[in-house]
Parts: sequence; structure tokens; C-alpha cells
Amino acid sequence: MSAERRHLWRTWLAWAGRAAPTLLLVGAAAAFYASGLGADFSLEDLRTNEMGLRAQVAAAPMVTLLVFTILYAVATAAFVPVGIVLMLAGGFLFGPLTGTAATIVGSTLGAVMTYVAARFASGAAIRDRLARGRLGKIMAGFDASPFAYLLTLRLLPLSPFGLVNVAAGVARAPVRKYVTATAIGAVPYSLIYSYLGVGLGKAALAGRAAELTILARPEVALPLAALAALSLIAARRTSAQRSA
Repeated sequence: MSAERRHLWRTWLAWAGRAAPTLLLVGAAAAFYASGLGADFSLEDLRTNEMGLRAQVAAAPMVTLLVFTILYAVATAAFVPVGIVLMLAGGFLFGPLTGTAATIVGSTLGAVMTYVAARFASGAAIRDRLARGRLGKIMAGFDASPFAYLLTLRLLPLSPFGLVNVAAGVARAPVRKYVTATAIGAVPYSLIYSYLGVGLGKAALAGRAAELTILARPEVALPLAALAALSLIAARRTSAQRSA
């Protein structure tokens, strides 16, 4: 093999290695939407299929928990917008604590997948271009204090989770700090939505799914109040950081 061909072969292998994680995520997203999960998965679907899902969990609890965690991770990595429903489903099907643990692991793994794909795919030219675009401000925040900045973003209720993952990968945020902040930031929302899923599940079993009065029930009202309080605290912290 000539030197030129060896160079072309190595160049192609390098490109394929950089593009492989991104191509896998694109394929996962396509598979999600092709299966109908990306468009049709909702809390109403959970309520409708509640008996069958609970039977599957009872028959093989560890297997269904593993499948749920992997499903959450892939959906997060592939930008499929079913995170809130899956957090509710975790509490609905596995209970608040087990559901919380599964969603924390799933969301962190999914975030790491996106981070890896973005980091591998982005060269210097791509990083410079993205830094001047929509991700520029997010990327810049990782320079001064990556852990604190990322943790704040994770706690903001309207923070673009997927875009933050991409920005962290492109900016080459420290891996250990990225994973730690992502896991810690997932705790409060995972816990709140898991408990909310338990409350909605109980209401559904009691035939109160369509009644507004379920919002006054403690198992539903308390998680909602905690979610509102967390959102307010995160917003005030962000405002304080901007004014500092």
C-alpha cells in the first residue's frame, strides 16, 4: 500500500472514529421516533397501560428497571423530549426512591453520551464557530468555574439540558466535574417528579385522573410545591450570580 493510500486510510479512520458517537445518537433518535415512543409516550399512556406495566415489573423487576434506565439514558442522549414523563413513570412503576435512583443514573449516562459525541465530533474550527453562536455564552461559563456553573444550569427548570451537554462537550469541560455536577443536579428534580409520579399513580388507580381535585391531595400537592420552591431558589441564585 502506497504512502498516499495509507494516509487516506488513516484520515478516514480518524474521521469515522470522531463521527461514530454522533452517528449512533442520530440512529438512536431515529429508532425512537420510528417506534412511536418519541411522539406518543405520555402520562396518559402510562395510565392506560398501568396494569400491564406493573405486571411486567412484578414478573422481572431487575430486568424492567435496567430496561427503564437504558431507555432513559438513550432518550436523553438522543434529544427525545420524554424526560419528565419518564421521571414520573419511574415513581409510578418502581416507587419514589428506586425511580429516583434509576432516573439519576439514566439522565447522567445520557448526558455523558451526548458530551462524548460532541467532544469527539468538534474540532477547533467547529468550536470556534459554535462559540460565536447560540452556545457561546454557555461554553464561556465553563472556563471560570465549570462545576458551579454546570450545577447551576442543571438546577434551572428551563435550562436546555441537551444543549448544555453539547456545549460542555464542545468546550471540553473537565469530565469528572461534568459527571459529578450532572448527577448531583439530577437529584432534586428526579426525586420530586418520582414522588409526583407516585401521587398521580395513586390518583389514577382511585379513578381521579381527570379531576382537578387531585392537585390538592398531599401526594401530588407537596411535590408540586417542592418543584416551585426549587425553581424559585435556582432562579434567584442565577440572578445573584449575574449581578455579582
